[in-house]
Amino acid sequence: MRCSLLGFLAALAVISIMDFASVSAQTPRTIAWEDLVPTDEKPLKDPFSHLEPVLAAQLYGIASVRQQIDKGFLSPVSPEYEQVVELTADLKSQGVEVDSLLMRFDEVEAEAIRQDSAVVAALNGQFVRIPGYALPLEYDGAAISEFLLVPYVGACIHVPPPPQNQMVFVKLAEPFIVTNLFTPVWITGRVTIERTEKVVPFSDGKAPVTAGYVVEIAKVEPYRKQ
Repeated sequence: MRCSLLGFLAALAVISIMDFASVSAQTPRTIAWEDLVPTDEKPLKDPFSHLEPVLAAQLYGIASVRQQIDKGFLSPVSPEYEQVVELTADLKSQGVEVDSLLMRFDEVEAEAIRQDSAVVAALNGQFVRIPGYALPLEYDGAAISEFLLVPYVGACIHVPPPPQNQMVFVKLAEPFIVTNLFTPVWITGRVTIERTEKVVPFSDGKAPVTAGYVVEIAKVEPYRKQ
């Protein structure tokens, strides 16, 4: 009889431990925006930091116009491009190695883009809670079922948008009524590492942005300091 009682008590203890573990597993881990960024990235160095400020500004101007042409924002026959061609020729005549300096700029720019899209693999599948601002993809004062969570007011409205690893695409378990374009909220849900491109409103129209994380079946609540 005593052995049976001990066995019964042991079984109860195991059940209690399992219940506690189940509850603990559903307790979200509170994270901050810096937790979404890998910590092993090396800081980027200004490729023109060793140059005179005037020359550095000129090279940044040349690089900017070239990028705008590559993206189709400027025409190769535009006045801006003609000025860049003249400036490039003038700098080369002064012995400035324009091509190699711009190549270094392109390398740093490519690394910056890579770092902006780098995510924390360990977050995949984690049950988390994070504060931020809800930016509806369409805003008409009605309840919404999905939005972008961004770290600060004005994100995505002004160019450039935050990096991919500083935006979370949120799919809600239940519709949520937003009171303005940037409603401060807490979201709770399970993280998936998935790049999601969405079209959001800018100050002068709409443009696609990419979020590096998704939180599905999320719970949303008004932001309050803990």
